[in-house]
Amino acid sequence: MSSPEFYRHARAYDVAFGDRDFAAECDFLEWCLRAHGRVSTALPVPQVQHGASPVHDPRAFLELGCGPARHAREFARRGWSATGLDLSGDMLAYAADAACRDGLILRTVAADMCDFDLPAPVALAANLMESVTHLTTNEQVVAHLRAVARNLLPGGIFVLEMAHPAWLGRDTLPNTWTARDGDLEVDVLFGAADDPYDWFSQVWQVTSRLTVREPGRPEYTIESHHPHRWYLAQEFRALVDLSGAYEAAWWYGDMRLPPPPLDNGDADDQMIVVLRTPQMM
Repeated sequence: MSSPEFYRHARAYDVAFGDRDFAAECDFLEWCLRAHGRVSTALPVPQVQHGASPVHDPRAFLELGCGPARHAREFARRGWSATGLDLSGDMLAYAADAACRDGLILRTVAADMCDFDLPAPVALAANLMESVTHLTTNEQVVAHLRAVARNLLPGGIFVLEMAHPAWLGRDTLPNTWTARDGDLEVDVLFGAADDPYDWFSQVWQVTSRLTVREPGRPEYTIESHHPHRWYLAQEFRALVDLSGAYEAAWWYGDMRLPPPPLDNGDADDQMIVVLRTPQMM
């Protein structure tokens, strides 16, 4: 599967958006499953061939819109059955190569996050790094919520990471930084001050630009303009209710442990939504 030009430069993308504590974030995801999940640990985990999917595994994780699959690779490192799902074949190939170099088993699925079926359900799923903003209509979000629930075990947990509503606005733009990994340096622009916003659809046309420098080749720039929609808490709560796929929800303002509740506090810069599927399907 081919990718838009922006996502074909997977290593540059990984460096640009990789300055995070992925191990700590996976600690938080595991905490969500322990604290809020109701997945039976007595589920049988059959013996399967190397790389195959077990039928019911209470230690199975799915990363949606995974890109380089940093979280899925960390779960694989911890001994979980880990899967990364993305539309970009280039990103999935990059993630699979990185996992192979580290001696990890990572399953990859090229699919639309709004409509997919895994070979076996998982206990824990996550849509992180604001990837849900790629879904720009209510119908897409509801379809996504239902698709994830369909692929979760009863009592399983789905975690979404979005920007805190207090940070949504043009006064925070342009959003720029520089990232480095070894001899690769990337200047990043994610959101320009003059990016157009449609107040009716709530959709930004977001400029993303990576300026890449590495020894032995000329500096080059990758630029894209993609639609994104950032969600407020009350509208997302209504979409969760409309999906009819979850029996409980928790709202947090950060992924640190213990997580703070979502509020207007200055220390919070995320909107974390934790959803649980019904225990009886």
